[in-house]
Amino acid sequence: MMGLLDGDIVVFRCGFAAERNVWNLAWDPYVPTDPSGAYSDNESREFKQHKTFEYKREAEEHLDKVCPGKFSRVEGEDYSLWPVRELEPLSHALHGVKKTINYICAANDLNPDTDLRVMLSPGGETFRHAIAVTRPYKGNRKKAHRPTYETEIRKYIRENYITVVAHNEEADDLLAIEQTRLGAENSIIMSLDKDLDQVPGLKYNWVHDVGYNITKDKAHYNFCMQLLTGDSTDNIPGLPKVGPAKAAAMLHGLESYEDMMEEVSRQYQIRSGKEDWYEYMLEQGRLVWIRREPGQMWEPPESAADDWEFTEEELTL
Repeated sequence: MMGLLDGDIVVFRCGFAAERNVWNLAWDPYVPTDPSGAYSDNESREFKQHKTFEYKREAEEHLDKVCPGKFSRVEGEDYSLWPVRELEPLSHALHGVKKTINYICAANDLNPDTDLRVMLSPGGETFRHAIAVTRPYKGNRKKAHRPTYETEIRKYIRENYITVVAHNEEADDLLAIEQTRLGAENSIIMSLDKDLDQVPGLKYNWVHDVGYNITKDKAHYNFCMQLLTGDSTDNIPGLPKVGPAKAAAMLHGLESYEDMMEEVSRQYQIRSGKEDWYEYMLEQGRLVWIRREPGQMWEPPESAADDWEFTEEELTL
């Protein structure tokens, strides 16, 4: 059995575990000496009171108590609120990586030196960024929201484990390609990412310590679900106002991939609000599809391109 580890998740979880933001709140400003209330040239607006909080919400709640009138407060005059990032030593983050990988391997009876392949994303843009025309792929993510020790952790993983770094694709694609190559019964993908549940084979979630098998039929169903709902995490819109419950109702009772895709295409034609609904569906599908072989681009069944007839009830949805 070969263990295929989603290294990106290890990088981010262990990186963020070694840092935190502490929120500083200062209030109760010094009164200027000028009777008119103006500050002289050599006076600065300082605050007499200061307190540190673990969470911003706690600081704001305290501010409501000491400086009432939430919508009348002026930051810089009545109070000041700012974060300070506190870092543990780099060695703590790297120890967390080693501990996490050892735990994952032990839970699956794998030798980390011989039975493990760690997959990492390249860190830059991939083919999905070029495909996305409706919305920028992952354009809703804050660029600064990355672990401080990310570079060091990635280097540590590459130097201590058999590692493959993706090129113009993501770690998810590498994991799926390798599981497809090795065979579903000869490999296990170890990740927390639900996107990989569209790939047939064994999976392991180490946070919940749960292993499970995704059949081919279940993989097709999971992909069609994502194609209908999109993925807000990656800024993939899917169909408007279609969430998991509505998507599950649409696919209910359909067994084959072809039947599910016919229903998906019907829903795109009626609900997307676009004349070029097929091209829009193709874009969404290629964004959510996880590759099974190098360079692969998702292609729907031929029947998915048909123009469909709808009932009057469907046309009013």
